[in-house]
Amino acid sequence: MKAARIESTNNSVFTNVREPEESIQSGAIGFTRKRIQKNNELFSQGEPAKGFFIVEKGSIRSYRTGSGGRQQTFKIYTPGTWVGIRDAALGGTYLHHAIALVDSTVLFIEEKELRRLLVTDPEFQNSVFKEVTKECVEAENKIYSLGTRQVHAKLSEFLLQLADSMDGEEELPFTREVMASVIGVTTETLVRALTDFKSRGWIDIGKKRISIKNELALRKLLD
Repeated sequence: MKAARIESTNNSVFTNVREPEESIQSGAIGFTRKRIQKNNELFSQGEPAKGFFIVEKGSIRSYRTGSGGRQQTFKIYTPGTWVGIRDAALGGTYLHHAIALVDSTVLFIEEKELRRLLVTDPEFQNSVFKEVTKECVEAENKIYSLGTRQVHAKLSEFLLQLADSMDGEEELPFTREVMASVIGVTTETLVRALTDFKSRGWIDIGKKRISIKNELALRKLLD
């Protein structure tokens, strides 16, 4: 689901955007296009959920900080993904932090606009249902993965998902520390697993790049 052509609404809704940082009513949806600089937050945990975001360009990371100061990453959002939709739909506050990993552009739909669409647009209702359901499934799968799978399987699953979400791009918008927090291991453990994959010829690693060389081998780890 790409921001430029949302499945749930008129395909023209997110095209012909001329003025960034300006509220725009286009087609069926009113939204604001925003540029977010690297390391700036979209929102913080506990902040009122005033709406949700669609990533148009760049990458967004959602995370929480534990009592010991360690960050646990929940998801890396790439172009076309929705950020904060569950919290905005339920009302209340955001349940995590969201920060830009690189200079990014997002489309912001306010809560009142979300409420209007949920009442008047059946296709949008269906897309919201799908997005919230997908988040629930991803959360359940992650709990299973963190609780039962070994490090190599967790890493393999993450790399395959990353390859799919980045649409062929190999440049990583985040550090090894962030990657380790996604799969729930220490940075040292992650580096050892990456080195092992590379030595087997399954992946190739650069300073900010990881490319998959043997997808079948990685998928076998998930069996």
